[in-house]
Amino acid sequence: MAGIWGSADAVNAGGIPTRAWNRAATMDWLRARPARWSDPRLSAVGWAVMVALFVATDTSGGCSEAAPCMIDRDDVLGAVVVAAALAHIGWLVWVPEVAWITTPVVVVVSVVSPGSIVGGAASWVLWLVVPAAAWTLATLWRRRSGRVRQLEIVAPLASTMALPPVPAPAWDRRTLRLLAGFAALAAAAGLVAYTLHWQATENAHVRQATRVPGAVLAHLDDGYALRVRLRPPGAGVRKLETFDASGYPVGSAVQVLVDGSWARLAAEPFDPTGWYMLAAGFALLGTTLVVTTLAWRRRLAALASGPVPALAVWVDPDRDHFLMFRQRWVQHAVVYAADDESMSRPLFAVPVEALEAGHDDLRDDDLPDDDLPDDDEPGPATLFGLPGDGAVIALRVEGDEPLLLLPTGPARRAGRQRRGRYVGASGPSTAGR
Repeated sequence: MAGIWGSADAVNAGGIPTRAWNRAATMDWLRARPARWSDPRLSAVGWAVMVALFVATDTSGGCSEAAPCMIDRDDVLGAVVVAAALAHIGWLVWVPEVAWITTPVVVVVSVVSPGSIVGGAASWVLWLVVPAAAWTLATLWRRRSGRVRQLEIVAPLASTMALPPVPAPAWDRRTLRLLAGFAALAAAAGLVAYTLHWQATENAHVRQATRVPGAVLAHLDDGYALRVRLRPPGAGVRKLETFDASGYPVGSAVQVLVDGSWARLAAEPFDPTGWYMLAAGFALLGTTLVVTTLAWRRRLAALASGPVPALAVWVDPDRDHFLMFRQRWVQHAVVYAADDESMSRPLFAVPVEALEAGHDDLRDDDLPDDDLPDDDEPGPATLFGLPGDGAVIALRVEGDEPLLLLPTGPARRAGRQRRGRYVGASGPSTAGR
C-alpha cells in the first residue's frame, strides 16, 4: 500500500486516477493555515467582557414614587441594541462571516447614537468598542486570507472527479434546523403582535383611569409585588406588580391608576422593551438558522453538481464516544496526508455521516447489524472538494465495501487529542506517536 500512496497518482475503487496529497505537499498548506489567535471566537470573549462591563457599571435605579420610570422609543431601541450585541457575540462563535457586517454597524451606532448603547452605564466602556472591532476585523481578515492561501496551494495538486451519486434524503439532514428557524421567526412575529395588543390595551386603561392615592402595606413575591391600601374613591386593598419593591418602603405613599378591576402603579407604566428584546432575539435566531441552512444546502449542491477537485488522502473514520461507550456509527473523519499511514500529523477533521455502497438510502446507523461496513478503520480515501478550514468536504473510503462519508458541517482544525489516534475493532491505540 505504501508504494501506491507514495506515487504521484493513485487509483480509487472506480479505477479513476486521483492525485495523492502526500506529507511533503501538505507542509505549505499547514503553514498557510490561520494562526490560532485569528480565531474569531477569541474576539467574542472580548465583546462578552465589554457587555459585562456595561452591566456592572450600570447605575440605572429602579422605579419609585420620587423617580418614576419613563418609557420612550429610546428604551425600545436600547433593548434591540442589547439583543443585537448578544447576537453579534453568538455570530462570532457560530457564523463568523456575519461579523464582517455587524462589526462596522456596532462602530457606527456607537458613534452616531452612543446613548442607545451606554444607557446608564459608564461612558468610558464605549471607548473599548473601537479596539474590540479592530481586533475582530483583524481576526476575520487573517482567517480569510489564510483560507484563500490554502486553497491556492492545494488547487494545482488536485485532479477532477464527480462525487458518487448520493440519495436525496442524505442532503436533507438539516431540515429540522430549517423548520426551527421558521418557528423562531413565527414566534418573533407572534411576540410583536401580542406586545402591540397588550400595549394598546394598557394605553386604553390609562386613558380611562383615575389617579388614586394609596399607602404601601407590605412587600410580596420576593420584592416584585406590593400590597397597597387605596383611599377613596378607589378604597380597598390591591396587589400591584412592581419592578423592585425596595423603591416603595412600607408605609410610604404611592399614586395608583385605577380603572375598574385594573390597577397599576403610576410610577411604573407598561414597559414593552423586554418583550421586544425577546422578539428581536427570536428573529435573529430564526434568521440565522434559515440563512445558514440554505447557504449550507447551496454549498452541498455545488459539491454534488458536477466534477470537483479530488485528492487521495489517508482518513480515520472516527467513532464518537459518549459516556465512555463507543458509538456504532461514524460521526467524524480525521484526514491525514496520503502517505501518513502512521497518522502522525492530522490535517483537519470533518463531521460526517456514513453511507455504504449498496445501501444508498440508509445511514450507517440505520443499516442492519449484519450489513454494517467493516471499512470504518483508517485507510486510503478519496477527498472531494478543496481542503481548507471551513470547507465542505466529502470522502470516499476505499476498500472491498467503500464507505461514503457525507459532511454534516464544515471542516475544522483537528484537535491535538486526535494526533496519531487509531480507531479499530480493539479501540484506540498509540500508533504514530
